[in-house]
Amino acid sequence: MTTYSVVIPVYNSAPCLQELAKRIEKVFAALNADYEIIMVDDCSADNSWAVIADIARSHSHFKGLQLLRNAGQTQATMAGIKVAGGDVVITMDDDLQHDPQQIPRLLEELEKDNGCDCVFAYFPAKKHSAFRNMASKIVRWINARAHGANEINISSFRVMRGYMAQIIRQHQSTSATVGGLILANTEKLRYVAIPHSERFAGKSNYTLARQFRLAFDNICSVSMLPLRMISATGLMASVLSALLLCYFLFIYFSGEISVPGWTSIIILVTFFSGLILLSLGVIGEYLVRVLRELQSTNVTTIRRAVGFDSAANLNENDLLEPSNSVIEWRNDMSINS
Repeated sequence: MTTYSVVIPVYNSAPCLQELAKRIEKVFAALNADYEIIMVDDCSADNSWAVIADIARSHSHFKGLQLLRNAGQTQATMAGIKVAGGDVVITMDDDLQHDPQQIPRLLEELEKDNGCDCVFAYFPAKKHSAFRNMASKIVRWINARAHGANEINISSFRVMRGYMAQIIRQHQSTSATVGGLILANTEKLRYVAIPHSERFAGKSNYTLARQFRLAFDNICSVSMLPLRMISATGLMASVLSALLLCYFLFIYFSGEISVPGWTSIIILVTFFSGLILLSLGVIGEYLVRVLRELQSTNVTTIRRAVGFDSAANLNENDLLEPSNSVIEWRNDMSINS
C-alpha cells in the first residue's frame, strides 16, 4: 500500500489547526490509506505548538516539530520533508485556503502518469487583494523566465514522489525553495486548477515583500540566469565599446573632433565599463559554484518533537538536545517542555 506524508508549516495559526486536522483525517479515512501528518511549528508567537502537541497526543497519525527559531515557510517545510517517510509527500498551508478535500484530485493526477514526478495545485482566482494577485502574476512570470518555461503555475500545495523528496533532503542550501528545487530537477510536472478557499481564521503572514524575496530566492538559489544576464550584458557592452572605438577613431582621424582628449575619454569609459561588467559576471559564475560546495550545513534546528514512533527518520543532529526531554515518543506520552 502506498504511504503518504503530509507536511504542513505552521506559523501563528492556532485557531485553524484543529479544523485542519479534522478535515485531513476525513480525507485519508475515505482513501483508506496509510498516512502521517507532520506539522512544523515555525516558532509561532501564539500557542500553535501547544495545539500541535495536543493533536499529536490524541491522533496517532499526527506528529509535530517545533523549530528553534523562526526560519520561514520554506525552511519549515524542508524540516518536515526531512523526516517524512511516505512514498508520496504532500505539502500544504496551515490556514485552510488549501482545501484538504482537493488532495485526492492531486493524487489522482499524479497516478495518471507513472513518469510524473510532481503535481502542483494552482488557483485561477485567489482570495487575496487585487494588488497581491497582480504581484503573484509578476512573480510567476519571473519564475518562468528563470527556468526557461513559457508558464509556471506553482504553489506550496503540491504532491511529489518520495524520490523527489529525497532530492530536496539532500540539498543543504539556506536559500533554496522547495518549488525551485523541483523545477530545477525535473520537467515531469503537472498542474491542476483548484478553488482557493477563504482563510479559516486570522490574517495572512505573507507580505508582498516576502513574496518577492521568495521569488528572488527561487531564482538565485537554483538558477544562474541573473549572472548569465550580467555576463551577456557585459559581452554586448564590450562589443559595443569596440564598435565605438572604431567609430571615434575614424571621426577623429577625419578631423571632425576638435576637443582635445574627448575621444580618449569616451573610448576608455565605454571599453572598461563593458570589461568590468563582463568580469563581474564571470567571477560571479565561479562564486556560485564555490558557494554550492560550501552550503553543506544544517539549515534548521528542531527544539521539540512529538508523536514520533522512533528516531528512524528523525536525525538527532538536527535536534537542539538529542534526548527524550524534548522528544515525545509514542511509547512515552509525557513531554517535558
